[in-house]
Amino acid sequence: MIIKVIKIEEGLFDRNIKLSPNVNLIYSKQNSRGKTTLLRFILYSLGYSIPNTRNIKFQHCNVEILINTEACGDIKLIRKGNVIFVVYNDTRLSYVLPEQQNELHSLIFGTTSRNILNNLLGAFYVDQEKGWTLLNRGVVIGSVHFTIEELIRGLSGIDCEKLIKMEEKLSRELGKYRQMFSIAKYQETIETEKGHLAVDNYDEVISTELNQLQIVRNSLNRELRNLNNAIKDNKIFSKQISELKLLVKTTNNEIINVNENNIVGFNDSIEYLTAKHKLVSAQLSTVLKKINDYEMQQKKDDEQLSFWESESITQMFDRKIASLQLNAVKISEEIKHLEKELKNIRKLISEKTRVNNDVIDSLYKNALKYIRELNVDVNPTLGISYLFTHNLKELSGAVLHKTVFAFRLAYIREIEKKIKIKLPIILDSPSGKEVDKENISLMMEILKRDFSDHQIIIASIFKYNFPAPNIIEIKNRLIE
Repeated sequence: MIIKVIKIEEGLFDRNIKLSPNVNLIYSKQNSRGKTTLLRFILYSLGYSIPNTRNIKFQHCNVEILINTEACGDIKLIRKGNVIFVVYNDTRLSYVLPEQQNELHSLIFGTTSRNILNNLLGAFYVDQEKGWTLLNRGVVIGSVHFTIEELIRGLSGIDCEKLIKMEEKLSRELGKYRQMFSIAKYQETIETEKGHLAVDNYDEVISTELNQLQIVRNSLNRELRNLNNAIKDNKIFSKQISELKLLVKTTNNEIINVNENNIVGFNDSIEYLTAKHKLVSAQLSTVLKKINDYEMQQKKDDEQLSFWESESITQMFDRKIASLQLNAVKISEEIKHLEKELKNIRKLISEKTRVNNDVIDSLYKNALKYIRELNVDVNPTLGISYLFTHNLKELSGAVLHKTVFAFRLAYIREIEKKIKIKLPIILDSPSGKEVDKENISLMMEILKRDFSDHQIIIASIFKYNFPAPNIIEIKNRLIE
């Protein structure tokens, strides 16, 4: 992949910058002239989420970049805010960022592997602030992260998605329990310092009772409506019977006029419904009185609370915390259980990532080659575990600087083998404070010898010994 031209527009001002397919040196005699800003504009134009520099807000600029890719040939990308337009082979597409970043990068870099795409920037770009201390895990720039294990899984085609989802779920759950434990310990502090604290349990009891009474009230109202309908229906039936003037003949041939008084059980039914209605009405009256009493009490309490001018926000917070039902012992036990589960899941992911993996062997071989060439001593007993080290404290400034450089070159080599792409190598201020000229010279010699077929872009106040580099000089300001 080659970055050919970048055009930056800021208001009425713009600048076109052509880059060489070989070595490019973004140079200024003094610091803070815009070298880092130009590198970030390149990354921004490729669709990455990049933090602003002090003098330029990327969102306020339009950026156009022309790149040549192994997958699609020449691609023009035009970024305006969170939308990026892509033009190639008479095709015009648009992507919304960051939601469609992976889709865009799949087109540019020629792979659909999310594990690879998420870690490409951490392989080919070294930021001046965080990059030279980023070895195998950490922040590349802004919100962009790099993880060696994820990159290896992508390059090896290893699927750990289910395990990773389980790990994420357990991590979230563990985080919640740890917060709960902190609150429980704070609760103990409150009790120790103040002995006891008025809490809001009384208010909660009132609210609970009120809710229950309202449920009972609604039920009684429904029952009363049913009773009213039943009584009404019986009265209508009685009237209809009377209006029909029905006659019945007894066994004694006696003719009797049918009415509500001589229907067996009819009056008993009416009397039962009426008595039931009185009983339910009495129950409802009692419930309504209790509801009214509770509502009056709530109103009184609310009015009283409004006059508690002496209670500070922290005192109110303490009352709320003290009202929570938390058991620090049980929470601690659950934390230990989750930590054990999480440890086991991570062990499974690690084993699946590392066992019998040719990518790891190749990465280690190349990293070790460059590390030794840069005169860094490596404990031979560590073997491939050195790639996954967490102990960066044992690496001094210059040693870490050179080790980071060696690791990045190994990543680039392995990515090229997998997805057949020659990534650009973008270095911001490679001449660190603790790195002498001799070590810088060794680093540049490796680039000249082994990566001459890659585009190299370096931002620095120093000039390096490359044959005919393309020097992009910034005198006062990047856009002027």
